[in-house]
Amino acid sequence: MKGKWLTSICALTLILNLVPGVRAVETKGMTTALVGLAYGSGALDGANLANDVGAGYRFGYLDGERVFQQVAYTAETSISVVKTQNVWYGMAPSYSDSLKSYSDDIASDIGVGCWHARLPLEAEPISFEEAQALAQNVGGFPAWIDGAWQVRLGAYMTQEEAQAQADAVGGTVAGTSAYGVSVVKTGTNTVLFQFDGGADRALTVAPGLDSSEKSVTHYRGARYYGMFQFRRINGGDLTVVNAIDIDDYISCVLSQEMSSSWPMEALKAQAVCARNYVEMDSGRHKNSGFDVCPDVHCQAYPGMARANERTTQAAAETAKLRAYYNGVPAETYFFSSDGGGTEACKNVWQKDLPYLCGVEDPYEASVADKIANYNWTVTYTVEEMTERLQSNYGIAVGTTVADIRVEEVTPTGNVRHVVVVGANGKEWDIYKESVRNHFGLRSMRYTVSKSGGAPEQTYYTDGGNTLSSMNNVYAINGNGSVSKVSGTPYVITASGTQALPGAAAGSTGALSFTFAGTGWGHHVGMSQWGAYAMAQQGFTFDQILKFYYPGIEIY
Repeated sequence: MKGKWLTSICALTLILNLVPGVRAVETKGMTTALVGLAYGSGALDGANLANDVGAGYRFGYLDGERVFQQVAYTAETSISVVKTQNVWYGMAPSYSDSLKSYSDDIASDIGVGCWHARLPLEAEPISFEEAQALAQNVGGFPAWIDGAWQVRLGAYMTQEEAQAQADAVGGTVAGTSAYGVSVVKTGTNTVLFQFDGGADRALTVAPGLDSSEKSVTHYRGARYYGMFQFRRINGGDLTVVNAIDIDDYISCVLSQEMSSSWPMEALKAQAVCARNYVEMDSGRHKNSGFDVCPDVHCQAYPGMARANERTTQAAAETAKLRAYYNGVPAETYFFSSDGGGTEACKNVWQKDLPYLCGVEDPYEASVADKIANYNWTVTYTVEEMTERLQSNYGIAVGTTVADIRVEEVTPTGNVRHVVVVGANGKEWDIYKESVRNHFGLRSMRYTVSKSGGAPEQTYYTDGGNTLSSMNNVYAINGNGSVSKVSGTPYVITASGTQALPGAAAGSTGALSFTFAGTGWGHHVGMSQWGAYAMAQQGFTFDQILKFYYPGIEIY
């Protein structure tokens, strides 16, 4: 938008940032994202896959560059991957969905055991096709064990059963390490393929017998692009990971973070944020073998449930583009709405980044009528507030909270410092993100007022002037020292120390505290509704990003 200046309170000059366009240069970054779908306490004994688009599966592993290395394949369209321990097929009571799968806590006639007979061979096969042909001749299956091929028979529950079969064919009993997995035809105990790459190589399943079409897979009631990796961390249950092209991931995430009906430039701005964000977060789950989780802890990712041609377009038109500050990928935090101004990261969290500096936002208000609860209020009785602060945050206010006041507001109009006053006269300082979380508020942009309780008191100076409160009042003590009056005011009478009327401990009545504010979220980075408003007014995605992250470059 020519001739229009963007406002910012940052100590940065934004003139250069308003130049439209981006640097069209190649950049090295993540091309495949690893998204954990089942992990930790949610790891699985078995996981089902079914073709939706495409047919069959390829089996292999991802190398150090996340390139798929194929070792085997099957034409089956419904397969399950199970850990190489005894499992049964049925309705697992511990699973959160209602789909049948394989588990070690099911009573079922369909069991897949972890004991096998290894077929004796004059010469070990050197390819999958050779191993498959030999296995088909004896009713067995090919097994890829540490890079070498074997032919195995059966899936027995006990070593004794496997030994009997081994004796019958002149072979030996075989099993896998704690990292092994078996691929079975779903709903049966027919093993199609077995894989044991040790701790370093996890089975990766690529849908489709080739890459001629973009395959889609059903997994636990949802549909996904990309491949699936099955890792047994420390020999445990299956950690299931979706290995997906970064732009397909961005399209799916984008469908959760913004409505696909929003202006394209807003969607593209969000796409760049999401691309930066996944790389910024890629080390968070490193010990679990993936980059990001599918929850808001990282970014919401339910597969391709709501992805469509517009989210795909936004991802494609920003492909390979990222936000940088001084050549380093920027931390592109975002949130719903700012209510008039974003906030410096240092005033919310611990870090201090120059491009997360807080900007006054003149655009978002133009679409306030579209934003649910843009203006909000929250009211607590004094009893509710006392319970909340004492039980959740250990603020020992005595019998009740006597007062809550905003002590400091940032240059962009957000609350940075709140003081809680207890009936016991003590004060507690609350800073940064806690000014929102401690009070359960939608944002840190608000005012707080007190109502009810004992009648308001009027305080008099020795000159007869009146004061509406004791804020910013100073007293001189007997030795001449001057200090600010704080806590609960009191007087000394002939009968001793006495709290002033209306401020005494326990004098609550129907006292309540009302917080009235605007916006929703942590206020750091890009306002999504602000991006919507700017896109409606003709700004391009890079101009939107440079407004909310002053000083960045897009390339």
